[in-house]
Amino acid sequence: MQVDDFIVPPLAWDAIETLTVRIRAQFDLSNNPHFPIIELIEQVLDQKLGWVNFEVGSVEEMGRAEGYTCPKGEFIQLREDVYVDACRNQGRARFTAAHELGHFAMHTNIPLARATRGDGTPAFRLAEPQANQFAAELLMPVAFIRRYDTASTLVGRFGVSHVAACNRLEYLSKKGKI
Repeated sequence: MQVDDFIVPPLAWDAIETLTVRIRAQFDLSNNPHFPIIELIEQVLDQKLGWVNFEVGSVEEMGRAEGYTCPKGEFIQLREDVYVDACRNQGRARFTAAHELGHFAMHTNIPLARATRGDGTPAFRLAEPQANQFAAELLMPVAFIRRYDTASTLVGRFGVSHVAACNRLEYLSKKGKI
């Protein structure tokens, strides 16, 4: 059996949004559209507060895995090329870093059960969709998005990929939030 994801305690997308709003407020980033994801993980959570060890792993060591967060909350690891790209404000790499922070914030020291693709587990019970929603909410808060915004506008404002911006606009429109 190939493990595609893990079943985790259910979280509504609105609860994830609330969590990201609290995190932005906790670190005095509520008024800043562009979230400094690498700086927060590396300089604040690791070096200043000592809440988590931030590690950069080699391509050889990590293989296809772009990031990994220890289920016990001991470390967050990014593959070296992803780390370099995130430091250069490349959108996809920034999303990966925010996704790993989501695992740290939501999935540390909780029971995990294996899930396989297509087993019928709803997205709000799966670790990967939850972490993706966390990254989208953290990097692209609805408070900074207007009905007339385009994907290109979001890319420039938030430092995200075009795909992430399109997905965010589609989600917010579907939910009637913009």
